Amino acid sequence: MLSDCLNGRYRLVRFVGVGEKGTYGTGQGGDVTVTFDNGSYRLRGAGKDPIKLTLAGQNAGLLVDGTIGGSYQLQGDRASFTVGESTGSATLQVGPAKKSLPISQVADVLAQEGEAGLACANDALIVTLQDLRLELGRA
Repeated sequence: MLSDCLNGRYRLVRFVGVGEKGTYGTGQGGDVTVTFDNGSYRLRGAGKDPIKLTLAGQNAGLLVDGTIGGSYQLQGDRASFTVGESTGSATLQVGPAKKSLPISQVADVLAQEGEAGLACANDALIVTLQDLRLELGRA
């Protein structure tokens, strides 16, 4: 059952996003986890291991040091996500250049609001939003 999947702690394995004008971005690895608990979720980055990004063919790193919380409602094989409180920051590194980002910009990518399709099997959970697919593995 999907309600069993939206329970407990997962690590972010990979994500694929579609941006403006159909540009793709992917990310994998890092120390981001998502914990689901009875209608609420908390995405947390420990700030030690960056997500390896590929944005429009360019490699980058995204270090997330903070939390994004929110809620969800499960309806069949879909869930509706709402973003709540977030704290912390993130650092985007492209080559030698580093840029600080507010955690809200991370939420815009990794914790989008809206309807999502859910698929779950063998300790994996895939969350598919309009322009983002998150692949999570049990932590």
